[in-house]
Amino acid sequence: MHQPTVLCAVEDRDLAQIYQKALAGEGYRVTVVHDGEQALRAIAEARPDELLLDVSLPRRDGFEVMQSLRSQEEAWGHVPVVLLSNCRITPQYRERAESLFAEAFLAKPVPLDLLLSEIATHLKSPPPRVKSEPQRQMKRRTGKSAGAAPMTGSFAEVPLPHLLHHLHGLRASGVLLLSSGKKRKALQLRDGYPVKVKSNLVDECLGNYLMAHGRLDQNQFRESLARMKKGEGPQGEILVAMEVMDEEEIATALRQQALEKLFEIFEWKEGRFRLERGKRVQGGNALALKRSPADIILLGVRERYPLGSVDGYLKQNGAGYVALAASPFYRFQEIALSPIEAKHFGSLDGSRSVAALTRGADERARRTIYALLMTGLLELQAQPAAPVKPVPSAKPCRKPARKPAVEAGPPVQGDDRALRAELAARAERLRQQNYYEMLGVERPCDEAKLRAAYEDLAPRVHPDRYHDASSSVRRLADEVCEIVDAAYETLLDPKRRLAYDVELRKDQRRVAKEEEGRRALAAETEFQKGEALVRKRQYELALMHLGKAVEHNPEEGEYHAHYGWCLHLIHPDDSVMIGEAIEHVRRGIKLARDHEKPYLFLGRLYKAMGRSEAAEKMFTHVVQIRPDSVEAMRELRLLNMRRAKNKGLIGRLFRR
Repeated sequence: MHQPTVLCAVEDRDLAQIYQKALAGEGYRVTVVHDGEQALRAIAEARPDELLLDVSLPRRDGFEVMQSLRSQEEAWGHVPVVLLSNCRITPQYRERAESLFAEAFLAKPVPLDLLLSEIATHLKSPPPRVKSEPQRQMKRRTGKSAGAAPMTGSFAEVPLPHLLHHLHGLRASGVLLLSSGKKRKALQLRDGYPVKVKSNLVDECLGNYLMAHGRLDQNQFRESLARMKKGEGPQGEILVAMEVMDEEEIATALRQQALEKLFEIFEWKEGRFRLERGKRVQGGNALALKRSPADIILLGVRERYPLGSVDGYLKQNGAGYVALAASPFYRFQEIALSPIEAKHFGSLDGSRSVAALTRGADERARRTIYALLMTGLLELQAQPAAPVKPVPSAKPCRKPARKPAVEAGPPVQGDDRALRAELAARAERLRQQNYYEMLGVERPCDEAKLRAAYEDLAPRVHPDRYHDASSSVRRLADEVCEIVDAAYETLLDPKRRLAYDVELRKDQRRVAKEEEGRRALAAETEFQKGEALVRKRQYELALMHLGKAVEHNPEEGEYHAHYGWCLHLIHPDDSVMIGEAIEHVRRGIKLARDHEKPYLFLGRLYKAMGRSEAAEKMFTHVVQIRPDSVEAMRELRLLNMRRAKNKGLIGRLFRR
């Protein structure tokens, strides 16, 4: 079978490595180049079946490469091309791409699944899927495919900060396996966010962690281990039963332990990685992070990353000129900079080189510059830009913690509800506003005020702020971000602004109202009302709103689970209703397997039916998903206490 070839022409060497590994895993033969001249030579020599082409290539940009390519009379001059851009795609760019017959034009960062789909769409024949040996064995045993081959590599090829940054941009989901010598770590990724971590290091287990931090003495540690061996449960539950620590203290310790496991990886000087897409970590610690991946990288680089690697990169790229990123997705990530740092780095405009910025700089400053380059908030340019008057950049989200693995706190449920409510309200307002009103500027408005208004608003609508919310909220966040970007780009371009002004005078509103977005907004609004009414114990009214949420968005598992639980609260003694409630909660589990609430509700329903063993399994599953779940730990503790009491009663009866 013919193995299709793809030429990947991308300037960023780390991103090109990741593209190469992902495409090779899909069965393509891949050639990688990093500038326009190399791309033209490689096309003529290799005659690829498809071209993945970055617009912003050095020596010859992507459009120039396509212009030369399309001028060829040979058949390979008509090779399908997928164009990539570092910034928003303007109508002029899109028109030029269409005139050169580009098959697709995508703005980076591009979700990996979308990129692979686009490449496969334009090939005449699909590639033969490459399988690893374990996948071949599974195929022989079961006759079923095990999916794409894992993406593998080493830190020498793609350093850890680069890897985490690009997997975030690719919205990768699966298990990232990391190794260095005998050390093994597994990171569960969801849309590029680390959500769970597992380690094979003995000194990172909960008991050893608590002993190292003076929270547990030797006798308590030995007793808890002995009880674990007897099968009495996880160590955290045993320590609560021993009354050494309470549920809140265990939850805090588990969060700190998880962060320590994550940040320890940054200390590794060498290692290998393996991304298994679509897989899940079994066991491990949930990472209750409210930080963006950019913030994780910044903290890891500042606290743990080898200084030699930082200085080596800065020296190697000393001739590059540092500017704020063009991509809104990267530039407006939340990141822990102090006000002074935010002002300093927000003023970088491409007029100063890396060498000039780092000359005489202290260790913290060098580490920060490196981290901001790794996360894409800053980017390197080959030529200096003329200095311009700085515009205020994104506001810092908070002062960085000196010891992130210890001081990082849990997500606050109340804050999460407030954030979701804020987004829903903002989306509704944006639908009713014109572009000037969205950005909060008057007509006429000069470019400086327009830029300042956009850079104030963009961080507040960035999708990163809502990564831990439901899928409907995340879709809504993407939509809001796109609306704001469209408003800014329209008003920034004089011709487009003039055309838009004409439409405004004719009272022709230009507000994108996609049906899916409307349903997501309506569903989230009803769900918030229902949740609030449940807390007030107004169950019948709450059920009405939760039912509307399910009706508007039947694919959101969290809505089904809350509906089923509310149904039981209204009819706690009705056996028919409890069966219906269980069906809704099970539907919620099927649609939202990574959320703990459906399992918690199902456990409580089983408990109400007297099915203690089934309830215990559900509560244990909650703790596996989110080890700091105080509600689940309390339920498990009550079940254990009831079991111990029943055993004592039976013993007394037999003694009679």
